[in-house]
Amino acid sequence: MIPTIVIGDLHADLAAYRSAIRRHGARLPSIQVGDFGIGHFSGREVAEVQRLHRAHPGRRFIRGNHDRPSELQGTPGWIPDGTISGRVLFLGGADPGAATQIPASQAERLLVELAELADKPTVIISHDAPQAVAEQVFHHTAIRGSGTADSGRGIGPSRTRTFLTEVQNRVQPELWIFGHWHEAWQGQNGATTFRCMGFQESFILPLPWDPHRT
Repeated sequence: MIPTIVIGDLHADLAAYRSAIRRHGARLPSIQVGDFGIGHFSGREVAEVQRLHRAHPGRRFIRGNHDRPSELQGTPGWIPDGTISGRVLFLGGADPGAATQIPASQAERLLVELAELADKPTVIISHDAPQAVAEQVFHHTAIRGSGTADSGRGIGPSRTRTFLTEVQNRVQPELWIFGHWHEAWQGQNGATTFRCMGFQESFILPLPWDPHRT
């Protein structure tokens, strides 16, 4: 198990990223759960992001719906969708918009591969969550008044959340970490403990992965 800094949505706030790493320990590896802000930085900030990740290969991130897929290829630190490192599975993307979803053909292939794995991942880190879990977080934010949700409404199914529900059914991990909803929340669904990261939240979590081999 590798002590790892886990960081919530950043929305292109490099100061918050640097602060989280300094606060918890610059030598520790880190994983940021999407909406890093790739595609929304100035030229100077792009150079800084690349420098930070090249200098510290253990600093990694997945993609969110506020990361431009066209600019991710070749970006140091990015973990492609469907990557398994040790016992951790990484899945980026969220709705709306086809460009921010995992392509249907890739999703189908991943589901087949996951069903056939003898040793399933014990941890999943994604940007969004399975449908039922997303609905729990949605209503939690409405009750707290901390989001824009209306507790009298639900959220309709999305392609990404439907896919993540199928992943949950096939893998049944012990722990699932996700972002997207900007709300610190924890709950149980089936055999899995789910933890939603608050906006720019960070903490240290032991993870069964190799941050240098993803």
